[in-house]
Amino acid sequence: ACAGMPLDAIWQRAPYLHNGSVPTLRALLLLDERPARFYRAYNVYDWRGVGFIAAGSSAEKEGVEFDTSVRGNSNAGHTYGQELSIQDREALLEYLKTL
Repeated sequence: ACAGMPLDAIWQRAPYLHNGSVPTLRALLLLDERPARFYRAYNVYDWRGVGFIAAGSSAEKEGVEFDTSVRGNSNAGHTYGQELSIQDREALLEYLKTL
């Protein structure tokens, strides 16, 4: 059996998934919030999304564009928690902020 990564300081590990195709935990849990393009390497924390800010003029200026339509960059699948209500997913995000 494989052991999963520990969840402590999970906010420091953004972007998420094996290829870094999801910028925040919020976007991971709420599929409709997954951006098709965003900026990585801008190291300002996104308190709402749990990760790093991935959009806006500062992120664009400081970061590097990530396009999920490029082969190998897909953010499809990985539908963790979709069986949970929106309220439960929001509560899960609040819990993950404490780790």
